[in-house]
Order: sequence, then C-alpha cells, then structure tokens
Amino acid sequence: MMTREEALRRLEAVANELVALRAALAEEWTETLVEDPTQAFLAKCGGWEDTRSPEETIADIYAVRTVSQRTGALFPEEIV
Repeated sequence: MMTREEALRRLEAVANELVALRAALAEEWTETLVEDPTQAFLAKCGGWEDTRSPEETIADIYAVRTVSQRTGALFPEEIV
C-alpha cells in the first residue's frame, strides 16, 4: 500500500512534468492563421494541373461511368 507521503511525492513529480510540458509546448507552438481555406489547401496539397481540355475531361468521366445495381436491393421487383 502506498503511503500518504509517497502519493504526495508522486503527485508533485507529475505536476512538475506538466509544468515542463506546458512550457515546452508554449515555446515551440507556432500558428499561422490562414484567411483563405482554399489557399491553405493548395499550400498543403499543391496545385492541380491538367493538360486535358474540358471536353476531354468530360469524355473521360463519361467513359468510366457505370450503372449501379444498388437500387435493386432497395426496391425489389415484387413491390414495383
């Protein structure tokens, strides 16, 4: 069993560690406020560059489209 003095000593050690962590965080924490979320996204992910024309992009989208079979599970033929 832990004595009262041991418990107080451990609590003091934890309190000292929290103070040290708080100080370290305060010293190293840097925040820059971003006014435009789009610019923040592009800064992290880079810009999008595509050499295709809009017509080619649309043609590619239509070429890979598929028909979904999910509605069959939602609306069985017996109900229709």
